Amino acid sequence: MSSTRKEGLPLLVLAALGVVYGDIGTSPLYAFKSAFLLSGLGVSAPTVMGLVSLFFWALFLVVSIKYVLFVLRVDQNGEGGILVLSTYCGHLKTRLSKTIPIILGLAGSALLFGDGVITPAISVLSALEGLTFIMPIDSGYVTLASLALLLLLFVIQKHGSGRLGVYFGPIMLLWFGALAIMGIASVLQTPSILLALSPTYALHFLFHGGWGAFLAVGGVIMVITGAEALYADLGHFGTRPIRASWHAVVFPALALNYLGQGALLLRTPDALSNPFYSLAPEWGLIPLVILSSIATLIASQAIISGVFSLIWQGLMLNDLPRMQVVHTSFNQRGQVYVPVVNVILCILTMSAVVIFETSEGLASAYGLSVAGAMLATSILLAIVAKYDWKWPLWKLISILCPLVLLDIVFFSLTLSKFVHGAWFAFAISLGAWIIIRAWRQGTDVLDKHRAASNCGLMEGLEKHLEAFPPRLPGTAVFMTRSPDQLPKALEVHLQHNKLLHERVFFVAITTTRMPRVVSGDKYTVQEILPGIFSVCAFYGFKEVPDLHRVMHWLEEHGVLGDSKDVSFFLSRGVPVLSNKASSHTLLNKLYVFLSRNALSAHEFYKIPVNQLVELGVRYRL
Repeated sequence: MSSTRKEGLPLLVLAALGVVYGDIGTSPLYAFKSAFLLSGLGVSAPTVMGLVSLFFWALFLVVSIKYVLFVLRVDQNGEGGILVLSTYCGHLKTRLSKTIPIILGLAGSALLFGDGVITPAISVLSALEGLTFIMPIDSGYVTLASLALLLLLFVIQKHGSGRLGVYFGPIMLLWFGALAIMGIASVLQTPSILLALSPTYALHFLFHGGWGAFLAVGGVIMVITGAEALYADLGHFGTRPIRASWHAVVFPALALNYLGQGALLLRTPDALSNPFYSLAPEWGLIPLVILSSIATLIASQAIISGVFSLIWQGLMLNDLPRMQVVHTSFNQRGQVYVPVVNVILCILTMSAVVIFETSEGLASAYGLSVAGAMLATSILLAIVAKYDWKWPLWKLISILCPLVLLDIVFFSLTLSKFVHGAWFAFAISLGAWIIIRAWRQGTDVLDKHRAASNCGLMEGLEKHLEAFPPRLPGTAVFMTRSPDQLPKALEVHLQHNKLLHERVFFVAITTTRMPRVVSGDKYTVQEILPGIFSVCAFYGFKEVPDLHRVMHWLEEHGVLGDSKDVSFFLSRGVPVLSNKASSHTLLNKLYVFLSRNALSAHEFYKIPVNQLVELGVRYRL
C-alpha cells in the first residue's frame, strides 16, 4: 500500500482536480447526446430514466468500486498505472506465464495511446459547439476553431505544463462547481428524476429497451473515460487526495449534472440537440463556453502528458526505440515532453477532427481504446486479487467477475461501432502495438546475437591480460548491457589496439520493472581485477537514468578521478536484413527503420563527443 500524505491534503486534492479528473470531468459535454445518437432511440421517459440510471451506476461500479476502492490499492513504491500493475503481476508467484501480464500491460498502453488522440478532439469540439447556441454559425467554423485551438495546445507542449499547472486545480474546481449548480437547478424543477438513482431503472431499460438499449451502453463508456488516470497519477498525488477529490467533488458534481440533463430532457425533449448547454441560462452561455473550452484544454493537456509518460516508461523498459525526451520540470517528477510523439499526436488528433467533423461523428470512434484498457486492468486486478490478496473463489466470483463482465460488455459494444468510426481508434492502437512488437522482437534478436558472440567478462579479461600485460595510460569506461559479459566495444578495441587502459570501468545501467529504485540500492561498484571495476546502476522505469550522476558517485567514493579525462566506449547494433525471404517481414523491416532513426546511446546519455569512441556492430535479422 502506498503511504498517505497527511500534510497539505486540501492542496493535493485541488491539484488532483486539475490533473487527474480533466478527462472524466468533461464527459458531460457529450456523453448524454452521444448515448442517444448511438442508440437511435427517441426521447422518452423510460429511456431518459434508464440512461441516467446507467450513467450513475457506471460511475459508481467502475470508478468508485473498481478503481477507487480496489485498483488504487495496488502500487509499487507509491506508483501506479497499467504498466506498474502488469509488472506487479509479473512478480507474483502464479501458475500463469510471466508474459501474460506484460502483454496485457503493453496492449493497454497501446490502447491508451489511441485514447490520447480521440479525447482532445472530441473534448474541444464539444466545447466549441456551444458557440452555435450564442450565434448562428456554420459547423465548418467550429471545426476550424477546434483545429486552431488544438494546434495551439500541441505547440505549447514543449514549454511543459508545470507553470500552468498551478491554475488547473482552481479552474477545474470552478468547472465542477458549475456542473453541480446547473444540475441542481434542473433537478429542483423536475425532482422525479431522482428516482433514476435506483438500479431498477437501468435494468428495466436494458431488458426492455431492445437492441437500441444495448447500443446505448456503448455511449455509457464515455461517462467513465478518464478513470485510468486515477491510477496512472497515483505517484503524483497519493491515494488519499485522489480518493478525497473523487468522493467530495467529482462524483457528486458529475452525478448532479447527469441528473440535471435527464430532468431537462423530461421537460423539454427538443433539448437533445445539446442538453449540456441547454442547462445554462441565456446570460451564462458565453461564460460557460469559455469555461468549457478551458476545461477541455486542461483535460487534453492531462491526456497528452499521460501519453508522454507512457512513452517514457516504454522507452525505459526497452519496449520502444530511444527518442529525444525533454524533462520540462526540475521540481515535478515525470514531467516530460517527447517532440516526435507530440507531432504524431497533433497530426492524428487534427485528422480526427477533419474526418469526423462533429462531436457526434467522433462519438462512434470514441470508447474502444478506453474499454480495451479497462478490460486489461480488470484482468490484471483479478490476478492480483487471487495470487496476492489471496481472495477465495466466492469473493472473486461475486466482486471481480461482474466488473470483468461489465468491461467485456463495454468493449464488445464499442467494437459494434467499428465501421462507423471505431476503426480509427483501433487503427491507431494497432499501429502503436505493431511498433512495440517490432522493437521488442528486434531487440531480442540483438540480445541473442550479443550473447552468442560474447564470452564471460572475467574469462576474457584474464586471458587478454595474460597475453598483453602492459596497460595504456588513462581511464576507459565501457557501457554494457550485462555486467557478466565482455562488451562488444571492448572486443573490437582489443582486436585493434591490443592493450587495456590503466583504469577500466564497466558500467551497466539497468532499468528494472519497478517504477523507482530506492537511493541506497541504486549504485554498486566492485574491483574485479587490479584497476578494473564493475559498476551497476539501477533505475526504475519512471526514473531518468543519469550517467553523469553515476560518474559523480564514483568520484565521491574516490574510485574515479576527474570524469572529464575519461574516454567512453560504446557499441551500436546495426541490424541488416539477410538474403533469406523469412527475414523480409514487415516487423523486421520496421525494426530496421526504427533502429536507424533511434537516438544513439551517447545522445541519450549526453556523453560529450570529444570523449566518445562509438563502434557499429552489424548483425543479420
